[in-house]
Amino acid sequence: MRPSNLFIGSLAGVTVLAILSPTVRLLQFPEFLHQFLNLSLIIIASLWLVLIGVDYLLLRNRTELEARREMANSLAFGHKSKVELSVRHDYDRTVKMVIQDRCPLELNPKNSSISQSVPAQSTVVFEYSVHPRVRGNFNLDFVDITYDSILGFWQVISHVPCKTSVRVYPDFAQISRYLQILLAHQTLLIGLRKQHRRGTGLDFHQLREYRQGDQLNHIDWKTTSKRRALISREFQDERSQQLLFLVDTGKRMHSDDEVSPLFDQALDAMLLLSYIALQQGDGVSVYCFGQISRWIPEMKGLSSITRMLHRTYDLHTGTYASDYIEAAENALARHRKRSLVVLLTSFRDDDQDLPIALKLLSTRHIVMLANLHESLVDRLYESDVDNAASALSVLGIAKYIQERARVVAQCKGACRIVLESKPKDLPINMVNAYWSLKRSGQF
Repeated sequence: MRPSNLFIGSLAGVTVLAILSPTVRLLQFPEFLHQFLNLSLIIIASLWLVLIGVDYLLLRNRTELEARREMANSLAFGHKSKVELSVRHDYDRTVKMVIQDRCPLELNPKNSSISQSVPAQSTVVFEYSVHPRVRGNFNLDFVDITYDSILGFWQVISHVPCKTSVRVYPDFAQISRYLQILLAHQTLLIGLRKQHRRGTGLDFHQLREYRQGDQLNHIDWKTTSKRRALISREFQDERSQQLLFLVDTGKRMHSDDEVSPLFDQALDAMLLLSYIALQQGDGVSVYCFGQISRWIPEMKGLSSITRMLHRTYDLHTGTYASDYIEAAENALARHRKRSLVVLLTSFRDDDQDLPIALKLLSTRHIVMLANLHESLVDRLYESDVDNAASALSVLGIAKYIQERARVVAQCKGACRIVLESKPKDLPINMVNAYWSLKRSGQF
């Protein structure tokens, strides 16, 4: 509770009268008039104090305010969602309220406060939107309500408990889009390249009638002789293989790139490839290193994608410099079965230990380096040179790109696949590389 504007204004008026009272004595007024003015000032001040006291005492009998919030418990990163807030009071008078929902700034609330006169014993309801820009757990605990006392001398600030827990998950729209494309048999729309199978390294699926174009070594001659018709063996991609993601949560992934942070785009790509791998019957494990160290053991089955979301939605990056070699050693110690290891990072020109870590992982696993190439670097390099400062900037970027290219060349000699990809193209490139390895029999 605090003094209202009416309190401050009336206090200023009484103070001015008290200051002017001695000044009036300098004027040549009759004595009874001076006494009348003094008495009037005392009465006004006393009445003012009484009104303030009564107004304060009436507040002690104020009723409890009630607040209720309706919103989804799970939100998607980057997607708008509505929040409905209702506030009720039991006063026998109209109350002008300023209502402010105490929503975390990470949820990016819009129009989360209103000022409105609420009739006696009524409920006010309003909506606002949130547009999450950060993943993780968030709590909305209070609603701040400000209103005036009956006589208006006091302003009441009430923090009404209203607890809501919200989880912000990565955007799963890419997987939905991928599924829609699969259902429509239009995989080329997202750049997925189909490759012919080699006939080796694949699991037998079923027998079927011969089709034009089938390889001769796929014909089952024994069954053909029994049925007196050409019968071919049909194969499916090998199942029950292992996919291990090494996710960098250090400062290299901390920067933003156009729409969202590098790390969030890498996480989306990982979830998409995980979904596809689980759908193919492969097992998926995740090891996060850097700012946050987290081990997610092998998961199988398409339903496991929900568990993976629950285990990764609150991951974030920081200012800690990740150690590639230490991450490789920990991954080898935890995961011994030969697997496809996908290292998600955004290395710099001075990351000389990355090729060493890749070579270490390659002693047991097939290794894919998925490096996020920042779009800002290309834009700066292609910017116009107008003066000496811009020329020096472009030269610096050129030197940076040259050093990165040298590290990329070293990485290509240390692992099977190196994807140098812009963030928006990373999901497509990772899926293409996965299918390439799987259908060639190398994985």
